[in-house]
Amino acid sequence: MVAINALICAALVALCAEFVDQPVALFVHQTITNPLPFQIMAAPSLLALPLALAFLAAAAINHAAGKPPLPHHSLLLRLSLATLAATTAKDELKFIFGRAWPSALINENIFGFFPFTFGPNYGSFPSGHTAYISAPLLMLAILKPKYATICLVIILLVMAGLIGGGYHYPGDTIAGLFTGFAAAAGVRVLMRER
Repeated sequence: MVAINALICAALVALCAEFVDQPVALFVHQTITNPLPFQIMAAPSLLALPLALAFLAAAAINHAAGKPPLPHHSLLLRLSLATLAATTAKDELKFIFGRAWPSALINENIFGFFPFTFGPNYGSFPSGHTAYISAPLLMLAILKPKYATICLVIILLVMAGLIGGGYHYPGDTIAGLFTGFAAAAGVRVLMRER
């Protein structure tokens, strides 16, 4: 299953890199004059990591004080660990792939992947914001299916906001989504109830 997902991700990213990413970035640059609506759409992604860290800190303090687990401890622990796993994975993947940001295309005509390249023009792939919002929300959608629709809507809004705001290429957000999915799946397997 992991290999199939990786192949699907690679195929979608390759198609985007070849046919979609550059035209979309140029279109966004030429037509979007007010990025605020897109920033608002992407804003939920900014909450995932601080909330994960806050829960883990509260759970550790609670445990150290000898108190019973916090409400929904098991669920929140899984969501938090998925968020941290996705965040760590995207950091490593950004360096490995070295993809130039859309701003590098617009300002310096740099487009493509430059593996193991470090610098302000590189690090667009995969989208970290997509990775660390999709990891906990996909985990929540799997564990609590009644929330699946709202979770998927939030993820898609974030992805659209990142693309429409000119922060990422479509392929970056697809890779971020798959990174988040992989992190959620990995944490789910590791923490499966016995």
